[in-house]
Amino acid sequence: MAKHGPKPRPLADKFWEKVDIRGPNECWPWTAYTNDMGYGMIKHKGRALRAHRVAWELTYGPIPEGMFVCHHCDNPLCCNPAHLFIGTQADNLTDMAQKGRSTLGERDGMSKLTAKQVREIRRCYAEGMLQIRLATEYGVSQNHISNIVNHRRWRHVD
Repeated sequence: MAKHGPKPRPLADKFWEKVDIRGPNECWPWTAYTNDMGYGMIKHKGRALRAHRVAWELTYGPIPEGMFVCHHCDNPLCCNPAHLFIGTQADNLTDMAQKGRSTLGERDGMSKLTAKQVREIRRCYAEGMLQIRLATEYGVSQNHISNIVNHRRWRHVD
């Protein structure tokens, strides 16, 4: 025997009631659940969806395959469609770098070195210290030292 429960509410109804809709140029923050990266999340038909992507689709239609919904405002909670744009992963990374939000160098929590140490490594190498010795001294691989001294890594540090 089939269960007959209440008909599920349309996604748009569930969604927009969880958005603090403000002025047309302001951020419209998501007010419900967020993931550990700070993005709003909503569950629909058993799937967890990112709120800003839902805002895009409800306003403009489907997101093309492989594309990202990016924020002009850099606010992961924002669901104002006017603050969103479609782009590739490269577009998103370029936008992030241009706005100074990338986790380059010591801003990356996984980084073992500081900008000061990178400058010191380059100076010591220029004065003739071997890469293997620098690697041992700084606790990184010789390959990493090579990438640093050849400006393939830490390019933002002069």
